[in-house]
Amino acid sequence: MIYFDNGATTFPKPKGVAAAVNSVLQQYGANPGRSGHSMSLKSAEIMYNCRKNLADFFNVSSPEKVIFTGNCTSALNTVIKGILKSGDHAVISSLEHNAVVRPLEELKKNNVTYSVAECVPYDDDATINNFRNSMNEHTRLVICTHASNVFGIKLPVKKLGALCRLHGVLFCVDAAQTAGVTRLSLEDECIDYLCMSGHKGLYGPMGTGALIINSDTLPESLIQGGTGSLSYQKTQPDVLPDMYESGTPNLPGIAGLNEGIRFINRCTIDKIERHEMRLAQMLYDNLNTIKYTELYTQRPDSHTSVPVISFNVKDEDSEDIAAELNKFGIAVRAGLHCAPLAHESYGTIDRGTVRAVMSAFNTSSDVKIFVSSLNKIIKFKKRN
Repeated sequence: MIYFDNGATTFPKPKGVAAAVNSVLQQYGANPGRSGHSMSLKSAEIMYNCRKNLADFFNVSSPEKVIFTGNCTSALNTVIKGILKSGDHAVISSLEHNAVVRPLEELKKNNVTYSVAECVPYDDDATINNFRNSMNEHTRLVICTHASNVFGIKLPVKKLGALCRLHGVLFCVDAAQTAGVTRLSLEDECIDYLCMSGHKGLYGPMGTGALIINSDTLPESLIQGGTGSLSYQKTQPDVLPDMYESGTPNLPGIAGLNEGIRFINRCTIDKIERHEMRLAQMLYDNLNTIKYTELYTQRPDSHTSVPVISFNVKDEDSEDIAAELNKFGIAVRAGLHCAPLAHESYGTIDRGTVRAVMSAFNTSSDVKIFVSSLNKIIKFKKRN
């Protein structure tokens, strides 16, 4: 199968990822931090190595600031529900995923409000101005995606981080589509909380994610329980990372995630980004020449976008086109992609889009086969 559904999860994974998962299951399967024997200590070492590699990768000072989660959604919920209290206000972008919108809708029951700042693609100043105008005296948190999971458009997170620092507002970034895909520094971008998937651009297994805290303001933990530390206390530890990591961790997943990071470091993130963007541009250029295809963004480049291409075929349902592509052995995602706000902004809420997302393992041959197959589908549909 030609796999272009990398926005949902990357596939295939690097061989080292599977080997690392296997090695934990077969050799180091003890519970980290719960015992003092050698196997448990080895498990704790694996966790620490991944924590440190993530801290280095995203330019934070201490590995303890890296919190392992089950996915990006868990990380976002921890920040949103752990920071916002009755009377607080938040600002989000018009491109947000439901992982941001739904927790905020739930918090309306607790007298938390939020505003949606319109993202103006390719005009950072207009976007920043919309965020500024959406803030009020009760704004405590700004949450925004680093890049749209539907249209690939990057938001100006560095400028947004500076705006938040200027106004004393906390800043949370959803890096589900950018972690491992493009360079990102918490210090340089003034990011207080970075939420990410481990199984997308970082090439780890599903069931992995992380929250990196770069602020003295700690969200309240959503769960409490055993951490393997300070067990004499009846209350939850208030130290990082234990405060947020109750229960047995996903050690096989974390070991795999660590190998994913090592894979990116070996290839270099810049080389991966150039490769993926070249393929995305190739696909965009070809789609732009096909009659009846509808594109929604400018030609992607690394300054404004990640390698995500959304399109439709005129008068055709996006899910029908995805189903037809599947018959040719091509995997894409279609529909609303759990991001109705983005579709409302682009006028595609009624039928969604077909989405193709590149990875390090895709090739120009994949793109050529994709384009040829789509051409055949369109010719057949428009003939009948």
